[in-house]
Amino acid sequence: MAISIPDELVENIRQSVNIVDVVSPYVALKKQGRNLFGRCPWHEERTPSFSVNEEKQIFHCFSCGRGGNAFTFLMEKEELSFPQAVAKVASMTGIELDSTYTVSSDEKRQISQHQRDLLALYDEATKFYHYLLVNAEIGDDALQYLHQRGLDDTTIDAYMLGYAPEGDALYNYFNEKKVDYQLMRESELFIVWDDGTLHDRFVDRILFTIRNREGAPIAFSGRRMSNDTTIAKYMNSPESALFDKSEELFNFDLAKTTIKKSKVVILFEGFMDVIAAFQAGIHNGVASMGTSLTKTQVRRLGQSAEEINIAYDADTAGQAATYRAIDLINKNSSLKIKIINIPDGQDPDEYLRSQGIDALREVLTRNLKDPVEFNLNYLRKDYDLSNQSDIFNYIEQVLPALAQVKEPLVRQTYMQQLATEFNVSSSGLEEQLRNLMMQQQASRQTENTRVKDNYVPILETPNLVEKPVLSQVEQAEQILLTWMLKHQDAWLKVTSRLDFHFVDVVYETLFMLADGYKQKNQIQEIDNWADFMDFVKEPDLVRVLSQLDQIDDAMMQELDQVDEYIGVLLNRAPLEEKIKQKQRELLEAKQVNNEVLATQLSFEVLSLLREKQAAQSNQQ
Repeated sequence: MAISIPDELVENIRQSVNIVDVVSPYVALKKQGRNLFGRCPWHEERTPSFSVNEEKQIFHCFSCGRGGNAFTFLMEKEELSFPQAVAKVASMTGIELDSTYTVSSDEKRQISQHQRDLLALYDEATKFYHYLLVNAEIGDDALQYLHQRGLDDTTIDAYMLGYAPEGDALYNYFNEKKVDYQLMRESELFIVWDDGTLHDRFVDRILFTIRNREGAPIAFSGRRMSNDTTIAKYMNSPESALFDKSEELFNFDLAKTTIKKSKVVILFEGFMDVIAAFQAGIHNGVASMGTSLTKTQVRRLGQSAEEINIAYDADTAGQAATYRAIDLINKNSSLKIKIINIPDGQDPDEYLRSQGIDALREVLTRNLKDPVEFNLNYLRKDYDLSNQSDIFNYIEQVLPALAQVKEPLVRQTYMQQLATEFNVSSSGLEEQLRNLMMQQQASRQTENTRVKDNYVPILETPNLVEKPVLSQVEQAEQILLTWMLKHQDAWLKVTSRLDFHFVDVVYETLFMLADGYKQKNQIQEIDNWADFMDFVKEPDLVRVLSQLDQIDDAMMQELDQVDEYIGVLLNRAPLEEKIKQKQRELLEAKQVNNEVLATQLSFEVLSLLREKQAAQSNQQ
């Protein structure tokens, strides 16, 4: 029976390798001061921002934020599980692992027996529904519908599409097989009535199988076959022990090899769009669950791709989703963005049926637009550009988008277009843009004054590398948590406060993990960060830890300052969140031209800002 690799052996393997030897095959490293630097292997950059600390045996990219130890590097670069990364390092150092240890490719994630049982249940349900679609008379209408939508039998089989008939076909099938009632109940494949009886969740629907990254079925999305508009057109499985819709991407398991090879991923809105592209020979397409793209999904795509092409629908909802996606991707990855423009306002599936495979392939690979051009066009819909006031408001909205453009020539081209179209001074626009860019640059500069002077100092990074903009509260969280991990006196001072908690869940999670790590190892201070990263394991948390380790020890000298950081988190954070909420409401009121509400909210925002200013004055 396979068992996990013992912690002692993991630590022995980690200490037996130099992280430089692990990283060097992927990154050309050059000594610079105490650390080694190179160009990050996850994104393009002209100035090396990828750092390796040989003394601490950890790495950190000051640009994209990735970081960790030798195991973490291999997990993210090769998409390995933790045991697989340990095994690969062991093979580099000549350490032989017992065959009973769990490291094989089919064990990429450590899962419980209960989860294995659920996965087996979903696999059986997928096969059952697929059989009813392609082999049973009851699925003829659904199969004919898919054929009319342009899907051939090979594609239908590749995606294991299925049909859920009326009645309780799946329940009866599992019941005959004596499947455990509680397992069926927890699977979310069924609806539980008040009397405790189970009934099929999906009825008279074509089913799209949602698989995890290893290709195992974990959920379904069902499209209704009837014309009854009182029933939802699409119905998805609820979240379960197997399925978290914020993490999963439809078709990622089939697309990941092509994505890694081409470094390009196409983001579609619907499952049928992904399948249509697949049938057209485009195998690097994925879709989120609806249009709600998440940070987790963006970061996963950023691990495999360098460019993302967005092919959402041309309707109002699709365009709004594209606008949100551009902002989310820019803030959470270094992915280069392009927008796919499908002619005649059609979605990819419609275009395939109307124009054919070759035409769809041509559009998806060549009909690409710049995201700035998309944003400029998208923002127009909110303004009457025959009105001078709206012209100025529109320009005020688009300038921040232009300020994010790194290429001077591209910026200049769009600025000239604005000046010509609206007959405004190009020099005036350039001055506004220059001021805006200076403000953005200033917000990225290291603040070197104390908390009581309204700012929390943050770490310095290598030359020419921009740091992410952190709120004052998050800066306080970072420094305070680092201080607590490295110095027991700070830990005791903070934990003596019964009312204390971190604002952001990631820092609260690391705080709790650190408490467990310290108790397990019977230590007071964490000085072996590489080992603590092994304990944490979760890549996103390890990435945050690598950022914390870069904080200058000079920021953690005067113990009295701990109270000031605590004050920021307990007093200022709620007030700042209230201000942000009111500012969001004010912006929404302006967008719908509700002048009365906008005036009221303006006074409320002003009052809260004065309250914040007074609180800051009292701390000085």
